[in-house]
Amino acid sequence: MMAASTALPVISGDVAFVTGAASGFGLALSQELVSRGASVIMVDINEDGCKKAAAEMNEKTGKTVAVAAKVDTACFEDQLAAYEVGKKTFGRVDYFFANAGIGERLWLPPFDPVAASSRPIAKPDMTTLDVNLNGQLNTAALAFQVFERQEPNPRSKFRGKLIITASITGFWACKGVAMYSASKAGIVHFMRSTAGYYADKGITVNLVAPNITATPIFPTDLMALLTDNPCPIELVVEQMISVLGSCKDNGRAITVSGKEVWDYPPHEYMFEENKAAFERMETEYGRQLGLWE
Repeated sequence: MMAASTALPVISGDVAFVTGAASGFGLALSQELVSRGASVIMVDINEDGCKKAAAEMNEKTGKTVAVAAKVDTACFEDQLAAYEVGKKTFGRVDYFFANAGIGERLWLPPFDPVAASSRPIAKPDMTTLDVNLNGQLNTAALAFQVFERQEPNPRSKFRGKLIITASITGFWACKGVAMYSASKAGIVHFMRSTAGYYADKGITVNLVAPNITATPIFPTDLMALLTDNPCPIELVVEQMISVLGSCKDNGRAITVSGKEVWDYPPHEYMFEENKAAFERMETEYGRQLGLWE
């Protein structure tokens, strides 16, 4: 666990909802949040791992600082039910971490013109999108509606904050992981869009996009081949915590590669030439959807 840093915001007494909390970033994040005085609703498809981690934190602190629930993030109802349990225990949720994710699943059979005619045309496997994109959108949908229904935190003055775990493949397409890249690219644009919409509503939306990190999402044998400069989990967690509390940052794509950290800028190529038409489209779509007058 990383040492306390005066540079990070004060979060003591706050409450977080963390998906994928049984291992990897989610577990390390939950432990760090609790060490800083926050409480955590830990959710994961791995119920035993999640409950074990929560029980250990409760025992260590001598009070209930964590509750755990089995959740398939691709199922909105699962996430809603877990939130309701957490709300009964802690009263409110200040932070939602859309963190749960999986690695690439083979979405189509490998390209083979010789063998293709001997097999039926296959339905694509969209599991990676279901978890990495739709699952995170479910977390976001829950977060925004919860924030809308609660008053701002008296200390931070924010209704709530959404933090999304993305990946460098959201910026740099990787031909070996098409569905993974698609899910992360989608979530990057979702973050930028919603950060703009909620900016004046007491809500912030940011994401952290790590490079290769030693978490269960990577098979052990693959990780052994990618040990040149992995991201320290502690550094990634630190970036997640950096935008909490009274921090006003919004719309950031915080990128971590090895021990380097930077904000990945929006892609602006040819934007000025198309800005007027784009902004008209943006305004009229929002008006038709009832998002603004």
